[in-house]
Amino acid sequence: MVRQYRLAILKLRKEPGLINQIYKQKDEVYGRLFPGYNIPSKEVSGGVYFVIGPEKQMAAYESYLKASVNGPDIKLFRLYPGDFWMVE
Repeated sequence: MVRQYRLAILKLRKEPGLINQIYKQKDEVYGRLFPGYNIPSKEVSGGVYFVIGPEKQMAAYESYLKASVNGPDIKLFRLYPGDFWMVE
């Protein structure tokens, strides 16, 4: 089964125009994976996004999301390790 899959992938690379077909679909696919790319996050059904980074990066990313297709009302919520600790 694995061998058949690999051979099929190798066969695909000889397909004329394959890269053009893939390139045409990239914006739609990337828009569902990366918030702010091409499709507003709220339009991705069931989309839940999670990013990790320092506060400086989160602030820059939030600014990017507001300036991109998501609009100025987008909010990036911060979670901290303490949010997950069990305390008595």
